[in-house]
Amino acid sequence: MHSLVAERPYALVFKTTNWCWNNCAHCCESSGPNNPKKFIPESVIKGYIKQAASDERFDRSVVFTGGEITSAYKFVDRHYVPNIINYALNMGCGVDIKTNAGWVNSPLATQIYADIENIVKKRAPSKKSKLQIQHELPFQVSLSLDRFHNDALARNFKFIEHFAKTDMGASFRINISSFDADNGMLSDLLQRLNTAGVNVREAVILNKNAQTLSPVYYLNDNIIVQYGNGDLFYGGRARNIKNAYRVPAPQFSFLTADFACLVAFDTNNRVTLGENCGPKIAAIYNDKDGNPYPLQSVLNCLVETTYRAEQKYRQQHFILDKQVLLARKINQIFSK
Repeated sequence: MHSLVAERPYALVFKTTNWCWNNCAHCCESSGPNNPKKFIPESVIKGYIKQAASDERFDRSVVFTGGEITSAYKFVDRHYVPNIINYALNMGCGVDIKTNAGWVNSPLATQIYADIENIVKKRAPSKKSKLQIQHELPFQVSLSLDRFHNDALARNFKFIEHFAKTDMGASFRINISSFDADNGMLSDLLQRLNTAGVNVREAVILNKNAQTLSPVYYLNDNIIVQYGNGDLFYGGRARNIKNAYRVPAPQFSFLTADFACLVAFDTNNRVTLGENCGPKIAAIYNDKDGNPYPLQSVLNCLVETTYRAEQKYRQQHFILDKQVLLARKINQIFSK
């Protein structure tokens, strides 16, 4: 399996901080307001994006997440978030920024809204329609809509209503993620938007694998909303939730031939294979003085770490299989 890590395309994920406004019970990163107000430095993020841009295996996808990345407006610098987004976009990358929108009722909202609007406007070709542009603009904001996030419905509504009613001359995507048990919240959200005067048009898109259809919603032709639900990852505080999804070996089940590996950096000097729902495969990306290792060295180390984890996993199951076979033979002997 480690050969897939070495050969497959990869995306970059930056878990910019482990601090968050919330302390959600399902958080696989155990993020919360009691964690350090520590962030991956802007220079480190830009350095790894720049190095990846010259690597043919990089699929030019960058995810900025946390914790809560927008807390940088409060604890670091109001330019931190737009700087790293614009840098990735300028390097020809698609960008997804994940936020719980816990700031929508705070004084930070005005600045965050303005920064997102500027990002969209800056990349809008003047001779194309908004609907053409929204399918081409490589920028997406991801929101969570579930029972674990307090006031998630109200937060999503306020964020989406703002941009649905803001004509920026271009559009962008908003991705809403949820869990099966919370599917009804989407209908409530769309109804609220409709009642507030937002024109909601439903359509479907054919996914990349050309096998499944996904619903999308055009809101006033200013934004496009996509919706999806998935598994609750086993990890962090989610370990306490009965139906949290886990795999026996970290991330292996996701490393298929058509799926990019998620190379995820966090604030604890770890780089892992994405959103692990089992024991983490991790390497480090800083030396003892805090200087980042070259990206290729980090990737090589991650491949080697994955190989060792795979060997250990196989060995454990080999021993377990032998024990099961021995137990069966003993049972056969005593059952005669």
